[in-house]
Amino acid sequence: MSQLFVLADAAANNSANTTSAGVITTFVYFGVIILIMWFFIIRPQKKREKEILDMQNSVKVGDTVLTNGGIYGKVVDVINDLCIVEFGLNKGVRVPLQKNYIAAIKEPDMTAKKEETEEKIKEVKEEKNKKGKSKKNKTNENKENVKEIQDQIEETEIKEEN
Repeated sequence: MSQLFVLADAAANNSANTTSAGVITTFVYFGVIILIMWFFIIRPQKKREKEILDMQNSVKVGDTVLTNGGIYGKVVDVINDLCIVEFGLNKGVRVPLQKNYIAAIKEPDMTAKKEETEEKIKEVKEEKNKKGKSKKNKTNENKENVKEIQDQIEETEIKEEN
């Protein structure tokens, strides 16, 4: 009987060791997953945030900035975390703007690409020509229909007179 207790005790100790090893491997797997997430998600995001913060802190008077709302303006004054920005051509429109609402320091690209505008002009002309031709065709068809109806009316009038 004592041998039975010894065997049961040994089996219990053996199963406790295997369950603790399973728990440890589970924690290792979770640790590896968290480490991978940190390298691929959190670390690049922190790097981008640092670059944006450095850009916002480097704003100086005379810079042309793009706001988070998509409006371009020129920095007139910098006070602590505020920038006074002129918007549009009217020099009287000055708006205080927090630095963290500046999306980029860049000039607006207001140049029209010649190739694109020429292509658009050609497309518009072609569409107008098509519409003009279809209108001319419709008016010719309408005139022909009117002539046919007039001819039919004249024929019926001639038949009635006879």
